[in-house]
Amino acid sequence: MKRLMEIIGDREKLTRFIRENETQLKRIGIVALLVIAGFAAFAINGSSDGAEVVEGKTEAQTEVQETSTIFVDIGGAVNTPMLAELPENSRVEDAIRAAGGLTEDADLSGINRAEFLEDGEKVYIPCLDEEAGRVTGLSQQEEASGKVNINTADSTTLQTLNGVGPATAEKIIDYRSDNGSFRRPEDLKNVSGIGDKTYEKLKDYITI
Repeated sequence: MKRLMEIIGDREKLTRFIRENETQLKRIGIVALLVIAGFAAFAINGSSDGAEVVEGKTEAQTEVQETSTIFVDIGGAVNTPMLAELPENSRVEDAIRAAGGLTEDADLSGINRAEFLEDGEKVYIPCLDEEAGRVTGLSQQEEASGKVNINTADSTTLQTLNGVGPATAEKIIDYRSDNGSFRRPEDLKNVSGIGDKTYEKLKDYITI
């Protein structure tokens, strides 16, 4: 080390030293450059990975923030009738759970617990001594009119309609199970076997 310092301090000795050891010095310089480049690449990759993690976390947080909710009025034979706030794509069963579950006298014979819910719906769970049904904003005047609610009627009730037999009644119930509630009376024509003529006979006697 002392000898190296003496050489560096003497310009002539330094020049002679460089000439005599030119090849070795070049090799040392190349190695030094490779080491520096390696450290630089590692530092850049480390920063990039960190940025990806942060970016991924931000996207996940954005998805959570964009998750929408719906409001459903759940009543009848449940422990806590309420206006329930539920995640989008919730089912009737989710509304029942939000309302504290069913009472002992709840009648689920006419309720499809697997059916998807929509924002603003009212779900009514009847007692055993009530007419089973899922309420969708039906007024008292409509209830008193004697019209059949094609969204809630069972097979026996549907067969009270002119031209609806057991087979057609089951098709209506199957359609509700597969596609959800009828949004308008005219949607009854989507059921296999019910065309325009049959619907014209039924339209004055049905409601949703």
